[in-house]
Amino acid sequence: MTRFYTFLWTCLLLSTHVSAQILTAERHVPLPSDSIWAYKLPYIAVTDTGRHCVWDFSDLSTDSAEIIDICYFAPSATDSSRIGLHREHANYYFRCSRDTMWQTGYETAHTRVQYSSPLLKYSFPFVYGDSVSGTFNGTGQYCHMIPLAVEGSSFTHVDAVGRLILPDIAIDSVLRVYTRILFREKTQTNTLVQEERRQWYAPYCRYPLFETVRVQTVKNTDTVSFASSYYIPQELPDLSSLESIEPDTVTDGMDSLITDVAYLPNPVYNNLQIHYSLVRPAQVYISLHYNGGISTYQTPLRHEEEGAHSVSVNMTGLPIGTYVVYIHADDTIVSGSIIKL
Repeated sequence: MTRFYTFLWTCLLLSTHVSAQILTAERHVPLPSDSIWAYKLPYIAVTDTGRHCVWDFSDLSTDSAEIIDICYFAPSATDSSRIGLHREHANYYFRCSRDTMWQTGYETAHTRVQYSSPLLKYSFPFVYGDSVSGTFNGTGQYCHMIPLAVEGSSFTHVDAVGRLILPDIAIDSVLRVYTRILFREKTQTNTLVQEERRQWYAPYCRYPLFETVRVQTVKNTDTVSFASSYYIPQELPDLSSLESIEPDTVTDGMDSLITDVAYLPNPVYNNLQIHYSLVRPAQVYISLHYNGGISTYQTPLRHEEEGAHSVSVNMTGLPIGTYVVYIHADDTIVSGSIIKL
């Protein structure tokens, strides 16, 4: 638990710099190699919506909680758009197409279903007030021999934003996503399923930090209900080592032409401020490179006088990762690393 609370304190300190939370394909589509875990807890009914919500889960106890694994994997070696999820004895399959995420099927020990018209999960970017809906249908098998046909509808809505209070911590700028799925097996068992899921996305986290799930299954005249909450801790990169990154000189000799270099904030979400000084007039331009070489931004070449200068770069929408900033002044180049979150 110590590692988890360290993570949460980091979220609290950093969230003071976040003015708005947004779900994007770059930040929130699952990664096939990710493996996280969750505490499975009793269901907590939370129905409030709107802005400035406060969700107080400070009295949660994980002492007797069941720990479950949540593992993502690549179901195809040749199709990188496909993502698999293994959770609680079931596999779920997704496909990402541009800024849209679809569920294409699922399988359990007894059932396998593939959607011919997939279930719409997200259409990014997703902000407070946004919603998506759609229908889906497909076919499969029960017990590897009995044919099944299914159909249903889904509705997903970012219905709330506010403060999430967990034991010993409070996190601001949290988005709550509500999803309702109606599912009907229409050939063999005549089963109707309704699932309601609420997920709390905290800044800097790819996956929800907390979620509640309620499922009601009606088969013939019998009704079975299931409900749980999930407390999902996640790791963050070590940000402390990035707060005072010094630029690396990549040329010999005239590097003293460029002094007092700073990249703020680092890590950065939206606007990066690049500060530097020139000891004499020079021809200057600045370039930004991703993944060790892909150019994503460049200023025009311009004449600058001796003294302090500043350039603002809008990084909203750029992929998460490590970037290198190059400041070019005449024959001098100075570089520095930044992290985009």
